[in-house]
Amino acid sequence: GVSRRKSTIDRALKDKIVDSAALDLKDGVKDSDLVIIAAPVLKIIGIAKQIAPFLKKGAILTDAGSTKRCIVVNIEKIGFKGADFLGSHPVAGSEKSGIKSANKDLFEGACCILTKTKNTNPRAIAMLKKFWGKLGMRVAVMSPQMHDKLLSEISHMPHAVSVSLVNSVGKNSLRLAAGGFKDITRIASGEPELWRDIFLTNRDNLRKDIELLKKELSKIQTALKNNDSSRLLKLLGNAKVIRDSL
Repeated sequence: GVSRRKSTIDRALKDKIVDSAALDLKDGVKDSDLVIIAAPVLKIIGIAKQIAPFLKKGAILTDAGSTKRCIVVNIEKIGFKGADFLGSHPVAGSEKSGIKSANKDLFEGACCILTKTKNTNPRAIAMLKKFWGKLGMRVAVMSPQMHDKLLSEISHMPHAVSVSLVNSVGKNSLRLAAGGFKDITRIASGEPELWRDIFLTNRDNLRKDIELLKKELSKIQTALKNNDSSRLLKLLGNAKVIRDSL
């Protein structure tokens, strides 16, 4: 493991999360067969550039970023002299961060997306399919562009909704908030820096999805304006059927 903080390294070693750890990136990656960069999206690219000269021949580099096109395009430009890169996104997590929030069952049953391009080495796909699969994940392979389009709908837009909902509610109302409000706004507690990078690197898809959401909200608004009970019931019923199928 590699961390910027010695306290994190000490905790990781004590809890047996890692076998060894370093503060220096070179020391952490130089003998590794597989290197995974877990950091905010825009920092992943910089870290990849830093470690490129120290990756051994045959090593595979991947990441855990929540957007992929920006990461993949920029990292593939670097050139690794015998190492291979393939973007990963383990679609699992919570609003909590840091080693104190580690969860050994986090990936069990979740999906991991590998973002293949024309430059991808088939050996990297085979190895990462096996690696993420051993952690209990279902592995899917798609282009970085398709990943960002789909994740905008099911992850990035929901986060924008959660943030907007929290920011629209008055303080006097919050003291009455119960399960429903807490469920739908849980993810708004996510790390702001991390989510800022996600929004900015998938901004085109997210803008389109926000427009679609506004259209759906306007349907409810119109039904209320017209006191249209049947239309309102249809909208609510359709959403229930879709949600119950998950």
